[in-house]
Amino acid sequence: MKEVFEKILADAKVQKAKELMIKDDPKTWEQLQELVLIPAFSRFEEKRADRFQEMVEAEGFKTERDEVNNVYTTIKGSDPKAPTVFITAHLDTVFPMDTKLEIVEKEPGKFYCPGIGDDTSNLAQVLTLLRAIRDSGLKFKGDLIIGGNVGEEGLGDLYGMKAFFGKKENLDKVDAYITMDGGPGSIGYLGTGSYRYKVTFKGPGGHSQGNFGMPNPIHAMGRAIAKFADMKPPTEPQTTFSVGVVNGGTSVNSIAIECSMLVDMRSNGKAELDAEDAQFHKILKEAVEEENGRWVRDRALYSDVFTRPGQAPWCDRKVELVVDKVGDRPVARQNADDPIIVAGLEAYKAAGVDVTLSGPGSGDYNVPISMGVPSVGVGGGGFGGGAHSKDEWYSPVDVGKGLFKILIMLCGYLGVDGVSDPLIPKKG
Repeated sequence: MKEVFEKILADAKVQKAKELMIKDDPKTWEQLQELVLIPAFSRFEEKRADRFQEMVEAEGFKTERDEVNNVYTTIKGSDPKAPTVFITAHLDTVFPMDTKLEIVEKEPGKFYCPGIGDDTSNLAQVLTLLRAIRDSGLKFKGDLIIGGNVGEEGLGDLYGMKAFFGKKENLDKVDAYITMDGGPGSIGYLGTGSYRYKVTFKGPGGHSQGNFGMPNPIHAMGRAIAKFADMKPPTEPQTTFSVGVVNGGTSVNSIAIECSMLVDMRSNGKAELDAEDAQFHKILKEAVEEENGRWVRDRALYSDVFTRPGQAPWCDRKVELVVDKVGDRPVARQNADDPIIVAGLEAYKAAGVDVTLSGPGSGDYNVPISMGVPSVGVGGGGFGGGAHSKDEWYSPVDVGKGLFKILIMLCGYLGVDGVSDPLIPKKG
């Protein structure tokens, strides 16, 4: 395999593409700055998708756009028997649509703006790749589908990848997937699974004194959170849980009508995630039963407040539970010696990049891996930090040079016309 990459590196068109990407750093930075100032909260990516599509078409590539706003173009290869590779960066960010977006250079060469690194930097580099492939005359043997996808962050729940690979024709034709979303010196190949819920506790509500003895939704939620926090998940495979957001209540002197919480559970093993999920649902039921039963049990103690003339006891009014699943990311497992991993590592080495295999993560590749499509997560050029915070920053240093490793990876996977055969198999 090392010899294959030596041939690829020696190819004049590959070297021309590298030269073009390095010279393209100012253009890449210009387009990144434009894209990052377009708000693109998960499930609200349409305007950024509009502009990204215009940018791709301005380079002379015909685009496709599906019903959820994934945008991509296809570069046909020379050999119909060669594999097809799909590569994207995600269009969305974690930041709500009203987030102030302003690029500030707080330190020389270090630019701050929400979303500037994750994943807008890679999105701009998709455009750089397109120009380099076009202007170098580089011809792959296999087909390359390349673009931007939606729904990677938060409650986007990977809906972009689920929509794409949910179509049989796409699942059948794509032999490997690459997500440009990660560190510059690592390759991700394992996907952490997660279940996410919005849990709502509902009751009739009332006055904190006048209706004392009425089951309280917030108290029921508190019981659930306390039980949830006491769970002891396995450490191997790593399994975690968290209550991330709580909402509800009316006023300090009211028994709440409604409250809710957002819950995240993750694991690197499906059996462990399912076991934690089952325990979580058991806890919810117990918490509601305990809150409702507490007042029935103490009816005699508080008999003077439980009953009003012509009214049923307050304790006969119950807290009810509504559980909505708002996230389901599949656990994704691959072997480190699979062709896509081995060839990816060799591509990085050939490009002169020190590389490691990263631990399990959670991202767009979860979906295709779980559906049998070999996939990896990689990062392009430049450097950054503070992802998912308003202090997120990016330094556009050696962007084209850093991006070159991904081009070499594509050359290895797809094969280069007149130079090398594909290093990954085609289905069937």
